[in-house]
Amino acid sequence: MTSFADYVKNTRHVEIPKGTISGAWFQENRIPMVVRCTCCEMTMASPSAWIDDEGYTYCSECAGVSDD
Repeated sequence: MTSFADYVKNTRHVEIPKGTISGAWFQENRIPMVVRCTCCEMTMASPSAWIDDEGYTYCSECAGVSDD
């Protein structure tokens, strides 16, 4: 699993802004603001998602990682 920040950096070559991220940033980079966990179907803000090798998104609980 890869964090959203690392996934965007490695696949889109874009750094996520620190702090509050404006909706315009998501629109400009063609990234959804909200995604759904592949396992439990919980929706979450993209920056809190974890992404597998196939591009599927997961919440931290289903990904088996801590939110720290």
